[in-house]
Amino acid sequence: MRSTLTNGERKGVTKRDLLRIAKEREVRFVRLSFVDILGISKNVTIPVSELERALEGKVSFDGGSIDGFVRGEEADMMLAPDLSTFALYPWTFGSGATEARLICDIVMPDGEPFEGCPRTTLRRVLEDARDVLVDARAGLEIEFYLFALDADGMPTTTTSDVGSYFDIDESDKGEAARIEIATTLESMGLSVASAHHEHGAGQHEIDLNETAILTTADALITTRTVAKHVAARHRLHATFMPKPLETSAGSGIHVYFPTGGADSALDGAGGLDEETLFAIGGLLEHAPAFTAICNPTVNSYKRLVAAWDAPIYTVWSYHSANSLVRVPSPDNGSRRIEVRSADPSCNPYLALAVLVASIAHGIRNHLLPGDPLIGSTYDLNDRERETRRIRMLPKSLRQALAELEKDAIVRGALGDHVYQAFRDAKIEEYERYRRAVHPWEREAYLRVY
Repeated sequence: MRSTLTNGERKGVTKRDLLRIAKEREVRFVRLSFVDILGISKNVTIPVSELERALEGKVSFDGGSIDGFVRGEEADMMLAPDLSTFALYPWTFGSGATEARLICDIVMPDGEPFEGCPRTTLRRVLEDARDVLVDARAGLEIEFYLFALDADGMPTTTTSDVGSYFDIDESDKGEAARIEIATTLESMGLSVASAHHEHGAGQHEIDLNETAILTTADALITTRTVAKHVAARHRLHATFMPKPLETSAGSGIHVYFPTGGADSALDGAGGLDEETLFAIGGLLEHAPAFTAICNPTVNSYKRLVAAWDAPIYTVWSYHSANSLVRVPSPDNGSRRIEVRSADPSCNPYLALAVLVASIAHGIRNHLLPGDPLIGSTYDLNDRERETRRIRMLPKSLRQALAELEKDAIVRGALGDHVYQAFRDAKIEEYERYRRAVHPWEREAYLRVY
């Protein structure tokens, strides 16, 4: 049994096609999936007998219970499935209750797009950027940890894995789980470029080939869901927490955008074309503000420190692994811009929206990024940073929110509703963190004072 639509089926698939496919593949239940403002996956499960109603946009839900979705009068919202996202969950095969998934946009009862829908936000930004970014695409490198479960099935931070970068151990449960995750993603229609062990013990990476940007955002949501389901089958827990261990590498997402050719009127940048340089300039200009969206948790800032190749400054480079933006060597003759600061706790629709808006602003306004850095960014001194107008990324969620508030381009990409809902939720999160008494504090102060 095939688990998802073929490429041919995805193109121009109709409601009738989808109903037929669901019947042929013996689907019993369909999960109508969406995300809240924070990027947390939600779903409404319907029996396949209700699929036709769902495809007509007649399934509603209570938006009042979803973070950032509602302002009193907007409690009733509708789910608008994207037919191209239909896929079967392979782990339900043979259960007698095969499940399918459709990713949805959120619309109002009158059919108008809901301004607080993250997926709609990304659609709008992509449409706004069409004057400078036609057929925009992106790929992902996604890092995460696989930890053991305890006797009660609760996640721990322990692992029997002692591997490091690109290591392989056929007896490692994490190795087997990672291969199954990649296989499952392929079966659901995602294009996996590679999968390998990362720096930390228990840390892994899945790389996804470039696709249309909305599809790329959907792919991160799918990857997080699949990784958790598959890991549980191996008695493991998959976590996309940015920094689960103080003494090990954090988990990031590297977002790469294919760019233009190598002919350039600007010889000082290694032959990059002007549009690529302007795109980099836009990313560096808006990095302090988009950090709040791309690194949205208190824990995110435990990763953005001068260690394990995490970026901490607004610099770009060809070779430095700890630069914010890197331009790797051409792959089959084509260049790509790699943004290295984001982490996998982000809402991918909002993260890609602010990155696209930053790139578009750089291209429109001819923002040059300066010369590429040679060497490690960690070696920069204060004088060099001041001379080259290099800024440090925010060191906390509170600082990042302050930078976001000052940046009209990034705020405009989010829209007023999403910005206010995100800001309010994150200020509350930071205040809970600020007031909490942490184990480190008790260890440091309880006996001393």
